[in-house]
Order: sequence, then C-alpha cells, then structure tokens
Amino acid sequence: MRSHRFAARALIVAVGGAGAIWGLGLGGGGAQAVICNATNGHEVQQIRGTSGCGARAGVGSSASAQETGGGTAVAVSDRGGNANAINQAPGSSALAGATTNGTSYSITTGPKALAVAQARVGGYSVAIGGWGGQAYSGQPGVACSGGFAAAADTTSGKACLKYGSIDLHN
Repeated sequence: MRSHRFAARALIVAVGGAGAIWGLGLGGGGAQAVICNATNGHEVQQIRGTSGCGARAGVGSSASAQETGGGTAVAVSDRGGNANAINQAPGSSALAGATTNGTSYSITTGPKALAVAQARVGGYSVAIGGWGGQAYSGQPGVACSGGFAAAADTTSGKACLKYGSIDLHN
C-alpha cells in the first residue's frame, strides 16, 4: 500500500514538473537573445521580439551589448574605450559608455531595472541594477536607488549599494 502512495505522489510530481518546464518554455516566447559587438569604427543594431541591442565603437575602441531578457542593452565607446552592457531581465535597460581608455560594465539582473555606467580617463565604471533598481556610475560619481542596485567608479573613487533598507555610500 505504501509503495502505491509513493508511486502516485512521484507521478504527480513528475507530471507537475514536466508541465512547469513546458510552461516556462512557452512563457519566454517574446524574449530572444540578441548580441551586438562592434570594434574600431563600426556599429551594430539588432531587434528580435521584445529584445534589442546596439553597439557602436570609435577607432581603437570596442563595444559589446548582450540582451537576453526582453529589454535593451546599448554600449558606446570612443578613444580606446571598452564598453560592455548586459541585460538579463524583462523591461530592463543596460547602458554602457567608455572613452579615453576607460572600461565600463553595465548589468541588469532583475525586471524593471536600469543600469548606466560611464567610464573615462583609463578608469573602471560598474553599474548593476536588479529587481526595480537603478544604478549609475560615472561623472561626477555614483547613485543607487530602488530594490537592488550597486555601482562603483574608480575615477571618482565612489561606490554605493542599495538593497531594500540597506543604503551604503562613500
């Protein structure tokens, strides 16, 4: 008797799990991954479903924008800069800019997030936006707000972290 109950429960879990996996496969129909890479005076734009990316690089520069979540990723660089924008969530935007040998990383990990990173003068700039968070890193410093956000800028020496009621700045 006990083995029949276990078998029935296992069957219910297996059917439910298969249904959930199948449902996840159908639910992501609008978001399709797009990748835009540009170097040395080139630019690329792509739109696929609800996802879009753009990358533009000046002479001697590189820009990479990856969009995998149904939002927007844009990277622009010039004068030897290296800009990287990665969006992984629906309705979010990752924007990265880099100039004068700077390197920027803009990453969104949660829905309705915004991350903006602007690197300059050989410095590094990082902005991460998660679940409704907004992160900014660049001139004149950093800003973090919303549900989750983190940012750091080596040129200004500033950093911040916002996670619920935790709000840290320097």
